[in-house]
Amino acid sequence: MDKKTSKFILDVVPLTKIPLSRDQSFCYLSDRKLSAGTLVSTPLFRRKVEGIVLENKRDFLRLGNINPHTNSVNLAEKESNRIDKKIATAQNPLFKRIGVGVNLKKIDKIIEESFLTDKQIELAKLISDYYISPLGVVMKNFVPKRPKLRNIKKTTPIPEGKNIILTKEQSKAINEIVNKNNSKFLLFGPASSGKTEIYIHSILQLKTRDSQLQFLVLVPEQTLTPQAIERYGAHFKQEEIVVLSSNIPKGLYYSNWQKIKSGEAKIVLGTRMAIFGPFKKLGLIVIDEEQDISYKQWDMNPRYDARIAAEELARIFECSLVRGSATPSIGSYYSTLQKKYKLITLPYLSLEGKNSKLPTVDIVDMRKERWQKNYSCISKKLKSEIAYALKNKQQAILFINRQGMSNFSVCESCKTVLKCPQCDRALVYDKSGVYQCPHCSYKTTIIPACSKCKGIAFKNVGLGTQKVEREINDLFPGARVARIDSQAIRKSGYQEKIYREFSDGKIDILIGTQMISKGWDLPSVVLIGIIDADNMLSLPDFGALEKFYQNIVQVSGRVARLGAKFPGVIVIQTFQPENKTIKVAAERNYEVFCDTETKERKELGYPPFGRLIKLVYQDYSLKKASDEAERAYQTLSRIPGIVVSEPQDAFVSKIRSRYRKQMIIKFKKNISSGLRRGLENLGAGWIIDVDPISVI
Repeated sequence: MDKKTSKFILDVVPLTKIPLSRDQSFCYLSDRKLSAGTLVSTPLFRRKVEGIVLENKRDFLRLGNINPHTNSVNLAEKESNRIDKKIATAQNPLFKRIGVGVNLKKIDKIIEESFLTDKQIELAKLISDYYISPLGVVMKNFVPKRPKLRNIKKTTPIPEGKNIILTKEQSKAINEIVNKNNSKFLLFGPASSGKTEIYIHSILQLKTRDSQLQFLVLVPEQTLTPQAIERYGAHFKQEEIVVLSSNIPKGLYYSNWQKIKSGEAKIVLGTRMAIFGPFKKLGLIVIDEEQDISYKQWDMNPRYDARIAAEELARIFECSLVRGSATPSIGSYYSTLQKKYKLITLPYLSLEGKNSKLPTVDIVDMRKERWQKNYSCISKKLKSEIAYALKNKQQAILFINRQGMSNFSVCESCKTVLKCPQCDRALVYDKSGVYQCPHCSYKTTIIPACSKCKGIAFKNVGLGTQKVEREINDLFPGARVARIDSQAIRKSGYQEKIYREFSDGKIDILIGTQMISKGWDLPSVVLIGIIDADNMLSLPDFGALEKFYQNIVQVSGRVARLGAKFPGVIVIQTFQPENKTIKVAAERNYEVFCDTETKERKELGYPPFGRLIKLVYQDYSLKKASDEAERAYQTLSRIPGIVVSEPQDAFVSKIRSRYRKQMIIKFKKNISSGLRRGLENLGAGWIIDVDPISVI
């Protein structure tokens, strides 16, 4: 045999999308035996892609005759019998791929050996299986881009924190967490009840027991990482803390990733993508603000939920996991009733010499404002409270869960709504003078024309962050006003800048969407204005009321923080003050809300009493989209143990010129083998969203 002939078969997962109906890994030849997790470059059809080695299948010398010129494996019958039964079984994917006379391609090059850990590979397989997502697409999230490292910007040193005297309730919670390994907890306490102190001191105690342990702290929004760095930096060395989130430079991300892999990094702060880190020895996972839907990736594959993935990560490392919230998700709270999670409750934190009064809540009837000829989006009550806060050099947060200048715009001549030509969505007016689509990059010219009558005059309807900002600037020209929403934070470093300026008192009024509704702990904030409570109640979705309650209570929790001079005021503006959910949210009565909500969901079989899968098909042809959705419905509806809704237009029925049809599948608990096969055979064009955050 030619000495240069490759002697090993590698099972490799290409880091690209492979149809679910096909094997997710392929066999390649190698001159060397490579460990699992090695990053390689491989040929795949007519292109080259990166891949991760899953395992070495077998030395070729044991497989049989090899043609030294073609690397073709010729398995004679008697030789194949010598291969152990596990490999020789006809159902084995390796046997199918190798077969008689199959030509195996060689890997192009070895990029880095042992790049991913065995535990990362295990988690990737679990995510792929649970969310029915191609393994290569899932595994690609574990592989950071490797840019040439230049000068990495160092963070500003953070002073050491003061000694905190823990309350009896906090100490009890910490003892439970650190002394019950491999357990799951739900830490339920109102805003400013000291949940973060429990996270920090639990980590401190565990770290004392084993200095090699690492700790993962997840936050839902990028806007919360600056404060997290500050809070944890007061207790841990700066070089021990790293951040993994999409907004940091690629070079810094890769540097932080390597510090986790080497074990140098002990405290890992990050958004949902931080679960993909190469941890060596996890001691505790914290999911702060666990109720937040930002933990679910809904707009691209894999459509995973970091909270579910974190549970698997905790199981793999045999460490404890803590979910914390002032407004737990219905599913998490229900898990405590089922004894799957241990419930730890905290009272409102009241320390001697500190403010201990709860804020005042005022529900303003906006119908009366209109009767009194006030057509502003700022009620008289809210205006007076803003003036009072400014007079006393205190700060205010104004919450409106929609960005831009309006909800939509209509032609003044024929009342036609101005829509995106590529998406079935109303265009939103931007203060720059153009109308833009919230789903694609489409923007109009400065003078757009009506699609029906060609008119050029439009009336903007509804509210957005930019319109509120303009109104506040008109009412309080001397105030220092800033806005934070998904459009604004596209600027690099914007959220860190706003957080620093707001915490330093350089901003008087902060206007924002739900990304400012949780986590920020600033004692000088004395006023919360909820501009339009009604828009969050209008969506026809099973989780709409839960999201509404959480947003109202979370944003209300930004006042009356520990150390505040004033108890604070919360102003809720609404056209339906008699709404029961608004009243319950104003009272922060979680038990009443949860009891009502769970009863309704149980009757309808919605989570946590059942599971859902949302299927969306999209195509540039409306007929093809309709025909394919109907075909899939006819196939899936024959699967026993599930309920499938008939195909219908998606809530946004057209995005980027592609028509969208959707179906909802209801089932009890686990995905059956029949349902799995049906989903894997759907074909291209289908989006599979397991455990969706919304059915619209």
